[in-house]
Amino acid sequence: MSAQAQSVMSEQERMRYVGPVLYIAGLGRSGSTMLECVLGSHPEVAALGEVLHLWDRGIVKDELCGCGAPFSACDFWLAVGDRAFGGWARVDLERVSVLHDAVDRHRRIAKVLSPIQTSNYRRLIRLYNDLYLRIYDAAAEVSGARLVIDSGKHGSLAASLANSDEIDLRVLHIVRDATAVAFSWSKAVHRPEAQSEEDALMVRYSSPLSSALWMLQNLEVEALRAKGVTPVRLRYEDLVAQPPAALSHTLKRLGLSSFRPAVEGRVQLRTQHTVAGNPMRFSRGVLTLRRDDAWKASMATRERRIVKALTAPLRAAYGYSG
Repeated sequence: MSAQAQSVMSEQERMRYVGPVLYIAGLGRSGSTMLECVLGSHPEVAALGEVLHLWDRGIVKDELCGCGAPFSACDFWLAVGDRAFGGWARVDLERVSVLHDAVDRHRRIAKVLSPIQTSNYRRLIRLYNDLYLRIYDAAAEVSGARLVIDSGKHGSLAASLANSDEIDLRVLHIVRDATAVAFSWSKAVHRPEAQSEEDALMVRYSSPLSSALWMLQNLEVEALRAKGVTPVRLRYEDLVAQPPAALSHTLKRLGLSSFRPAVEGRVQLRTQHTVAGNPMRFSRGVLTLRRDDAWKASMATRERRIVKALTAPLRAAYGYSG
């Protein structure tokens, strides 16, 4: 790593206290984008999408923002980049990659959550966190929002952020039945934001792999308690069954009751500047919350059995039976 990447920030460069920031954690295809769209309908909320993908999908590949403009042409993200870094061109992407590999990986999470860390490793975590704190702070300033949402989902990033005393971090743990999640990961999904044929489709996973990831991601979120962060769990099935009650209860537990959106099974969407996520983030107008149970009719019995066998302990702990 370069001397620049290793250096400690001066007091003048340090961030002011940032937050609140709501981090939506869990495995993809669990309803996180829908949840972010709903929460983002509140006028004082800025939904940013999956910020951990900003470096590659935004700066490098110039994919579409949720507003429909390329990242490089989005006035919101241009303003955020100017405030956070003096412009996106000034971001050292090699440095970001090195810090990401050192901190934000599944294989690093035990080290990141450990109460015993070397001074050098604490410095790396701080440098990595500073990238995100700058973006969150700038996004709040540019948008005028009182709450910023990052739907990055990865427990490893949440674990890194949990090390910081400079952020008011709240973690919402979105969970969906592993069988439904596995079925969703098996489908071909077009990415309307992609700028190349190579990136035109979202990645697909086999049932065993999606089951392993479902276990891993959810257990990583549970492990955040080691750093004093208590995730508030919300099941997708409860959200779509009773949106007002589920959201009210969840936001109250998060200490964010004042940001409860107006929703009675339907919600009027606002255009949000999300950098990555499910194609639903490009939706406009009124969104009707409906439970997607296509897997019950279309998922092969063998695949269901595989998923249920591999995820049985955690499925039961989360209240899923059968």
